[in-house]
Amino acid sequence: MKNICFIGAFDKLDLILYVAKILNCMNKKILIIDSTQLQKAKYIVPTINPTKSYITRYEDIDIAVGFDSYENIEKYIGYTEEQKMNYDYALVNIDDQEKFQNFNNQDTLKNYFVTSFELYSIRKGLETIAKIENPIKVTKVLFSREINENDNYYLDYLALGYKIEWEENRINFPYETSDIEAMIENQKSFKIGIKGLSQAYKENLEYLLIDMIPNINVSNLRKTMKNIEKEG
Repeated sequence: MKNICFIGAFDKLDLILYVAKILNCMNKKILIIDSTQLQKAKYIVPTINPTKSYITRYEDIDIAVGFDSYENIEKYIGYTEEQKMNYDYALVNIDDQEKFQNFNNQDTLKNYFVTSFELYSIRKGLETIAKIENPIKVTKVLFSREINENDNYYLDYLALGYKIEWEENRINFPYETSDIEAMIENQKSFKIGIKGLSQAYKENLEYLLIDMIPNINVSNLRKTMKNIEKEG
């Protein structure tokens, strides 16, 4: 199982759900772990009887809420020490220092720092990786109506002193009203769909997946996204 961490205080659960849906439709077994303080998944992902920590299934995707380590997830599932979780990818939503250290391990394929340019989002997000001992490579995922290079430089400035090696490429998502409205409609309908998202959002979602999984079949990815969009 490969680990992909989405780091930061910015609300990124909807983005993670889109990624999971696409990978699931490409025959990958996906686990989403919402380890954030807010635990948004508890409120927007339907479940019969939520407890302090639980795993629920949503559109063939397993979603774990309220766990602070893989060990506790394995205990909940009932695995022994010899067994391994049989997922292809775990997508981890993190905004806490201790949980980042628990979930970031040798199997981590990618770390993404997801933020807007709101000062709270940047500073609170950076706190998540403030105590790491060894440098890590991180890709920026930036949400803004318009990416200003000065804003990007300011993020670099605030990150000085942190043990981060920024990847050269970055992924810029629009912050459009239409995208927010599409997310809200999905939540109200209890579904994961990409219909209604702006073209720019979908293009960057595709780019994110290509960056995340270098050997991904791009032709199959695009076909999958078109099929999901047709579903509504």
